[in-house]
Amino acid sequence: MIPQARPLAGAAPLLLLAGLLVAACAVVPEPPRPAPSGLTDRPDTLLDRLAADEAAVITLRGLASVRYDGPAGSGSGTQVIVVALPDRARLEALSPMGTAVLILAIRGDLLTAHAPTQHEYAVGRATRETLGRLARLSIPPGPLLRLLVGLPPLPIRPGDPRVRVTVEAASIRVESVDGAFWQRMWMGPDGAWVERGELGEAAGLLLRFQFGERRRLDGATVPFGLQLEEVTAGTTLVIRYETVRLNEPVESWLFELPRPADGRTRILDLGGGPPP
Repeated sequence: MIPQARPLAGAAPLLLLAGLLVAACAVVPEPPRPAPSGLTDRPDTLLDRLAADEAAVITLRGLASVRYDGPAGSGSGTQVIVVALPDRARLEALSPMGTAVLILAIRGDLLTAHAPTQHEYAVGRATRETLGRLARLSIPPGPLLRLLVGLPPLPIRPGDPRVRVTVEAASIRVESVDGAFWQRMWMGPDGAWVERGELGEAAGLLLRFQFGERRRLDGATVPFGLQLEEVTAGTTLVIRYETVRLNEPVESWLFELPRPADGRTRILDLGGGPPP
């Protein structure tokens, strides 16, 4: 988890968060809808289903417990995750006493982070390099945000001829590409949901992911468990949502962290080029 006394420049994963960003009340999940039969015989139907699942999620506010293991150590904590697809997120960590320890915001290609108790503020481009440098989780921000809301890291485009569907002995494999990245996903033999997968690029594998228990909420079936295994730094992140709220309006100020003007805060450059 985030070491309480460690400065921002060397902070452990920013995803180990807790906070009061949202008054996240408990939800009573709907039962998951049954999967249509015959998907293995109709790849187009399966891809249309994946596209429909993606269209059903716009925003997420969730309270979660998180476990981190990596070269820098291990730990656990609770977190609030606020995501507005495709490119905005806010993560806030609190101390056991409830004071803000670390706030991270992603807004488009801008990444800002503020550690109030350490009097440090950081700004840079939202890239996998800056995330790796700051959070030791070298994952492209776009795919990471999609995974946090329970979607595959890359969008599925049913009409794309590069999308491949392969029926295996006990699963269905779906492969696709988007820009410089590729993904490989496995679904159960009924083609109901994505269960696990991989994200990579031409140079090789970047990430393995696995979704856990799913619950039906607001017209979407959301995994309440997520495990990420980032191969570059050898880190593993396990997220278990306790509450989730979908598709509610999200205030724009959540993704803006103004630079402190207290005269005491040290300004850090995260790199990746000048921010917009």
